[in-house]
Amino acid sequence: MGAGQFMKTYLPLLYFFLLLNAQTNGVEISGNAKTFPKTGLIELHGKEILLQGIQIISQNATCQDSNGEWSCGKNAWRALKNKLQLGPVHCTIASELQNTQGYPIKANCLMKKENIGIWLVSRGWALTNKKQDGFLSIQENLARENKMGIWRDDFIPPDLWRIS
Repeated sequence: MGAGQFMKTYLPLLYFFLLLNAQTNGVEISGNAKTFPKTGLIELHGKEILLQGIQIISQNATCQDSNGEWSCGKNAWRALKNKLQLGPVHCTIASELQNTQGYPIKANCLMKKENIGIWLVSRGWALTNKKQDGFLSIQENLARENKMGIWRDDFIPPDLWRIS
């Protein structure tokens, strides 16, 4: 079989498999989401979802400001719950295969074309993961500079004070 015949025979087949793979890499689910503050997750259609690239403040977290201690964790989860009650959420899961061990699914979730993770970080109710893109870091820095959410006073992120 010559190179021309090989290309005519197998190139369309290769194209078909690449197209099929590209279409199944991202799974989308939509609907009304619920918060599960104890686990740090949201739920959508029975799937536990961890918002990609961020860590929401623990529900039990307390923060200090000039007026004393306050329940920053409860405030963060209340803000997320109120946001999710505004309408349906659309999440894109990177791959169905990522949940093979029973771990939560990581997903990017939008509400009315607004990324929920970015919304939380920009309002000071979530921290970015260490290995995150520059845009989320910029949003976190803006929230810190504007003293939003947990950044009211001198909040120190856990990764800076925890012993590794």
